[in-house]
Amino acid sequence: MKREKDFSDIFDDDFEVTYEDGWEEDQDNYDDDRSRRQDYDRYAEDSRSSRRRSRGGVPLAAPIRKGGRVLSRAASALVRCLTAVLILAAAAYVTYTFWRASTPYGDIMESVRTHKFSMTLTAYLCVAVIFLLFEFIALIWSMTKVRVRDDSGSWKEDAGRGLFSFIAVFVSSYLAFLVYRFLPESPEVLCGLKGALEVYGSMHNALFGLCAAGVISCLVRKYFSR
Repeated sequence: MKREKDFSDIFDDDFEVTYEDGWEEDQDNYDDDRSRRQDYDRYAEDSRSSRRRSRGGVPLAAPIRKGGRVLSRAASALVRCLTAVLILAAAAYVTYTFWRASTPYGDIMESVRTHKFSMTLTAYLCVAVIFLLFEFIALIWSMTKVRVRDDSGSWKEDAGRGLFSFIAVFVSSYLAFLVYRFLPESPEVLCGLKGALEVYGSMHNALFGLCAAGVISCLVRKYFSR
């Protein structure tokens, strides 16, 4: 009974709960925080919607990127074919010139028919055969690519192969033009060799244009066709 009396003494009929000003301020801050959270939620939802709309453009962008890669590969293949064409053009021009200028060193068709080749004609034709073999190797080499590796994997890349062959053809032709006159005309082997170098050296001006174009095509493949 005493305990009930104590509570009645403390909480009488006029009892009321009062709050200090700080509690009302805390309540106001809570409303502000909730409003900011709501604003943030709306902003986040708008951002997600914007990203979804952006992703909606991927089906259009992907074919464009794919088309760009296809065009780049096609251009690279075209330039690589140009390199091959220039190698073949140089080989055809040199072969034709050797054939046309072979008369002083022997009759090629008659030698083929009789299976008899003079030492002069043999030495002459050996120079032409060496040149054609070199060009054949250069043609195969120019069509290959180098394999590149990194952390993400490996792939083949056009390194502009064939550049050396064009430089070698022009330099060797110009050297032949300079040195052929110092060779003696006998014995027969040296006579044929001298004639071959004279013919090959006489082509250095025409070969310069073909080789310059070939060098440019290889540099384009190496630095621009990725």
